[in-house]
Amino acid sequence: MNIFVTVLATILSRGVEVLPKEIGNLTSLRMLDVTGGCVHKIPSKVISRLHRLEELYLKCEFGDWGSKVEEGLGETNADFDEIIGLSHLNILKVYISDAACLPIDIGNFELNWIKFDICISRYFSSELMLSSNEQPSRTLTLDRTINGLSDWFINIVTEKAERLEYREGKGLNNILEEYEHGRLHGLKHLSLIGCHENLEGLIDATTWDPSKPVFESLEELHLLHLQCLKELCVGELPVGSLCKLKLLKVQTCRNLVNALLPPKLLQRLTNLETIFCVNMEHMKYLFGSERLDLGTILLTKLSEMRLCALFELISIWNGPAPRAVFGNLKVLAVCKCTKLKILFPFDVAQSLVQLEDLSIERCPNLARVIEASNSFDRYIFFPQLKKLAMINLSELTWFCTENGSMGIECPLLEYLYVDECPQFKNTASASVMLNDQQHLNSLAKRWEDMHKL
Repeated sequence: MNIFVTVLATILSRGVEVLPKEIGNLTSLRMLDVTGGCVHKIPSKVISRLHRLEELYLKCEFGDWGSKVEEGLGETNADFDEIIGLSHLNILKVYISDAACLPIDIGNFELNWIKFDICISRYFSSELMLSSNEQPSRTLTLDRTINGLSDWFINIVTEKAERLEYREGKGLNNILEEYEHGRLHGLKHLSLIGCHENLEGLIDATTWDPSKPVFESLEELHLLHLQCLKELCVGELPVGSLCKLKLLKVQTCRNLVNALLPPKLLQRLTNLETIFCVNMEHMKYLFGSERLDLGTILLTKLSEMRLCALFELISIWNGPAPRAVFGNLKVLAVCKCTKLKILFPFDVAQSLVQLEDLSIERCPNLARVIEASNSFDRYIFFPQLKKLAMINLSELTWFCTENGSMGIECPLLEYLYVDECPQFKNTASASVMLNDQQHLNSLAKRWEDMHKL
């Protein structure tokens, strides 16, 4: 049986446009895979005959469930009810062009979709359709809000979804409305991609019950190309909200102006490990510190930051930063932050005791990596730093202080890459690998990998 199914999937990927009706005769079939094929017609009463089907992968061009077949003399494509009637089905991967294709009610059918990858979208996307079957176990992609989806779909799909992605959606005003209506308590991965014209504040908690935490299971948040987004959080988030978030990626959200993460949000991100921030035209700060007690313990698990093309960034912190805030930071990559003049104040730099990899590229106004200090310290110590790269920094003179009176000690430094820094005074020891090509390649790969996430 498995051999036949493999051959079937291969045949379909070679140009078959209509699912053969004869497949309906394979009543013992347990797995049918049409993913990646160019099938855009599925005759009615074919899928419904596969009574023993356990796995169905239909991420192909077909998504107009129940539609009339052109030149078909009254024939229609398969209705989604045919999938509902597969009582043994436990894995489903399917494309649906419109939520109206879904039945309003499924009667007494009991569905047990242990794993699913369901896309409801007006636009066919080869990126989504041709992806491998090795997906997170419960994935939903929408171009609309959850409000309006049938109750049975919310019970079977959205409430159990682990990964939710909104693409080019309409009507999304406040993600908390989606959280409440879709019962997204178990959601681990949330992405918002493309135009959401009414979304100015991602999370508006001004009228939310302060005793009810939100997105308490979320581990990854991806915000891409949200041109109307002005801030991530409005109001105070309840304690326990976003408490498991590990990765935050924000890219090309051009109306975000002030700090990406204000204090009211920072204090909830107790498990944040990674920040990727890319192509922000107006954002001036990464972190806000207004009305923040400098004794507050924040970002204790933050281990990696990649900041690229933040053209108006003038400082990582808006004001004084808690001294030990980057105590666990291991990787910091900064590129094309054209207004940035100094990367860290001296007291914050002293907390970088775990930093292993630091790269700074194409920041034309950066004069020093660390701000000068009035202290009597003659050295600043980076006990774990192994890789350091400084590339295309035309104003950089010294790593720390204006005249080089304060040195840096990096006892574990293995690789140093310095290029197109005409004013920089390099005082590295001869034991350090200088301008290694593999080191340079790893920097390029770092940015490439980030865009794939």
